[in-house]
Amino acid sequence: MSRTTNDTKRLKLQDDNKQDCPQALHNICNWLHLDKAVIEYHDLEEVKIISYNELRAMKQIVSNCLKCIENPEFIGINLDILEYCVPSLMLGILDSGHAFFNVPADRLTCKKIFTSLHVNYIFTKYVTSNRKIICQLDIHGEPIYLTKLIDVQGKNINRRWYSFAYAIATSGSTGIPKVVKVPHSCILPNITDLRRILYVTNSDKIAQLTNFTFDPSIVEVFLSLSCAATLFMVSKPLKNEASRLLEEIFHAHVTFLQITPSLLFHKWSTEHLKTTILDKDSQLRVLLLGGEPFPSMKLILKASHLQNTTRLFNIYGITEISCWSSINEIVKDHGIDESYLGEPLSETIFQIRNEDNEVITRGEGILYIGSTNRICIIENEIDEDLNKPIFRNTGDVVSTDDQGRIFYKGRRNNTIKRFGNKVNLRELEKVAMELNYVRNCATFWDPKNHKLYLCVSTTKTKEEFPKLEKDTMSHLKILPAIYKPDKIIIIDDFNFTTSGKICHASLKKICRESETEMISVNDLHADADEIFRNLWDNYVKSKGTGFLTSGGTSIAALQISSTAAEAFNAEFPELIGMLLKDVTCNECVTYIRDTLIEQDRSKNVSCCIDISFDDESSQKMFNAEVSLTRQSSSANSLSLSNKGNFHQWYKCRGKTYSNTLMQEQSTALSENISSIKVLATYNLQKCVDASPIVYRYSKTELYATVGSHFGIICTVDLLETNNKSYEIKLPDRIEASVLVLAEFRGIVGCYDGYVYCIHLKTGQVIWKFQTQDMVKCTAITCTQRSKIFVGSYDHYVYCLSIEDGTQIWKTEASEGGICATGCLHGQSTSVLFGTLDGSCLALEQSSGHITWKRKLRDPIFVAPVVLRTGYVLFCSVAGVLCCFDIETDCQMWRYAIHGNVFSYPVIWNVESTNNEHVILASHNKHVYCLEVPRKMTEGNEPNLRYTLQLPSPIFATPWCEDGRMFIACTDGILKIFDLSEGKLLAIKKLPGETFSSPIVHNDLAVLGCRDNNLYVLKLCAT
Repeated sequence: MSRTTNDTKRLKLQDDNKQDCPQALHNICNWLHLDKAVIEYHDLEEVKIISYNELRAMKQIVSNCLKCIENPEFIGINLDILEYCVPSLMLGILDSGHAFFNVPADRLTCKKIFTSLHVNYIFTKYVTSNRKIICQLDIHGEPIYLTKLIDVQGKNINRRWYSFAYAIATSGSTGIPKVVKVPHSCILPNITDLRRILYVTNSDKIAQLTNFTFDPSIVEVFLSLSCAATLFMVSKPLKNEASRLLEEIFHAHVTFLQITPSLLFHKWSTEHLKTTILDKDSQLRVLLLGGEPFPSMKLILKASHLQNTTRLFNIYGITEISCWSSINEIVKDHGIDESYLGEPLSETIFQIRNEDNEVITRGEGILYIGSTNRICIIENEIDEDLNKPIFRNTGDVVSTDDQGRIFYKGRRNNTIKRFGNKVNLRELEKVAMELNYVRNCATFWDPKNHKLYLCVSTTKTKEEFPKLEKDTMSHLKILPAIYKPDKIIIIDDFNFTTSGKICHASLKKICRESETEMISVNDLHADADEIFRNLWDNYVKSKGTGFLTSGGTSIAALQISSTAAEAFNAEFPELIGMLLKDVTCNECVTYIRDTLIEQDRSKNVSCCIDISFDDESSQKMFNAEVSLTRQSSSANSLSLSNKGNFHQWYKCRGKTYSNTLMQEQSTALSENISSIKVLATYNLQKCVDASPIVYRYSKTELYATVGSHFGIICTVDLLETNNKSYEIKLPDRIEASVLVLAEFRGIVGCYDGYVYCIHLKTGQVIWKFQTQDMVKCTAITCTQRSKIFVGSYDHYVYCLSIEDGTQIWKTEASEGGICATGCLHGQSTSVLFGTLDGSCLALEQSSGHITWKRKLRDPIFVAPVVLRTGYVLFCSVAGVLCCFDIETDCQMWRYAIHGNVFSYPVIWNVESTNNEHVILASHNKHVYCLEVPRKMTEGNEPNLRYTLQLPSPIFATPWCEDGRMFIACTDGILKIFDLSEGKLLAIKKLPGETFSSPIVHNDLAVLGCRDNNLYVLKLCAT
């Protein structure tokens, strides 16, 4: 075939591409004023003017150069090309039937976009060795090369083409960066809408300050070209001189500026803005603020002259529906909420969905943006496969009022869980911005260390920083205690992304590095008094009265305890309990000082075998004398009589409850566990902090049930994970485990104060019983399984009929609430409970009469356990484990681990010895194994066999079976250890924090996660 024939076919293909989209981006350019300046380019030294006539000529040169490329391509514009050359390249690429993209500076994003778009051709100023020069162009006096990449991986054959204009990568603020291919039909309505709404004409001068890898830059360029306006562009060196740049914008009479709020108020002070572009004589007609939440009106007014007439707009959108989706004019003296997003733009639909993905018309939810025509192609999507209209998840939390107006509340990932409570970081930032010396601020949440940072840039000098920190913390007291940051960091300048948003990667680095500035341990003794008193001042109002009297809360107690442990590099296990007992600041200081002195005395004394099990030390071995043989099949079980069609057994929080001899209960765990795979996940809409229960009715039936903070109770078939789960919705949060009875009946307490008996498949509420406060305690059955015992935060223990929920008795246990489950004491027919005021009780099962009572110094968050001897173990939050003979009212022994305990103790019996082992996990990142000899005399302590060091604090109860220990840490990491050899067998990282306890049966592990899911995991052998 002749070359002429090939050229003819190529030109026809390119003409077809143009005809496919007559309303193309490049076709809206206004060429009626050819002598007019299209670009006014400001450098440090000079101003370069380019006319519309010159731009049109350059566009044609670029278009002709690209005629050699047969099929439609995404053609790159490299970041080394000077700014004023880019519009010519954009227009030329579009005019030739191709699409453009601006090459990102970030290497990973660059690689992703090159791979996704199958890039072959790049316009560049400098040629590298992996590129072949196709032609050389002179664009506005600059030599620019069209190059072809050499050794491109795989040729793109039969590529689909949807009349694309350009491609762009998302910033990553809505998740992992994605490559978005934008058709002409998606971006054109933005241009025509803004031209109409903002009355843009050929008299306007539009600032082009946005990086070309951020899609608002496309609006700036083509809005100007469509109106025959002038594009105000600046060089990179001038951009870096903030003060000079603002003066240039002002004196050049720019009329239209689009910018992110962070850049506007970080680059320039309010005083400088007030005397330039927001002065009374300013030519700036339109100021568009977008890409981030609109700033407070207080800040806007401070930066504006009273007679300034610039129109302010809040503009909102996402790259996935390129580029803007709504606009709202902010009138300075009308008092309209600046968080109002305004009306959707043309061909754009807003939907608000709740956590069940249902569309709502009132209240709060997640904003989805949709369209029938404005549809971008994301990653590997195919247009024909998309059911229109297409809705994209913005990841933004919004609310709507009775007028249908939509208000921005914050990013979904800016709503965190802190000490079990929801915290909207946007609210913290808004309150901090109310301070007149705060120029900008941003929050950073470190989920691994459970710490909240507030970073603030200020107009003040460094000498004033200490006072500013104190003043800021004082101002933040208007918020609930849960919003109080662990640390305020005053910084000189924020770093920004190429999109003009605050860079959270650098924020993370600043916060992490700030922790290295802690006071050295050598200086702490002398400064203990001052340090703790300052810490106390941050949380409560007065040093002279008790902690609670001064306004302290349980959340503040947790924060103070954690911060003190970090500041002094020491554990203070009794501090939480002391604070909740309303002690004074002086008493706390005395305790801290005494603890530090005691720590120094014992610094060189080794009192245990400390084995750190991590990824690099998995080959470390135990001494033969501390190795443990496998657990016997019934050692961990509590025998219950069989009655009716009950389950054969159930497992929950480190314990197996059995109705049979369990001969068929489980197969021994594989000795070669090497990996953990996700078999199934079940979304329960909010955090799954409750521990699941795994149970069996017959050999062919194996189930798991768990509740969530959303009130959902989910029951899953573990033998057929593909089967649909059963879900029931209760009115409020569930943190208790579900007590499962015969025929899929379940009993569970709820935050609404009720105890529910429900059918776990049909959702039928069989009965419910109301207490006077929330119920976090897991119910247990009596010996005969005709009634249940359950505690409430109202201080009472209740005995209820399983049959109909009627109250048999109730007993006020103490002055503290009850959150931990009880425990049957077979030797005395009593039921045991621990309470939050430290009370330890034995109650007669039949009457509720208190037959025995002791008091520990600190609250009890965990269930008591009973040894084979009949002795009873209670553990306080301070890590003090006490063993009692409740029949003689004698304390047998006491053992302190020096770390807070929220994890239930686990009894582990070993075949080779009559001794019992107590496994205790702590918030201090350690697991302790205590050996309790069968015959112990009064006053003796158990033997500490070993400790196990983990990477983060532990709230969950470990699972011990067949010589394996399964430990879930708060950072979401599940680790499995072979205790006989002392090596790490397998590790699995879940996406969120984990407070739920793992349950293991055969080769399955089940646990909940704070990413809202219940996980069924497969234990895989080599």
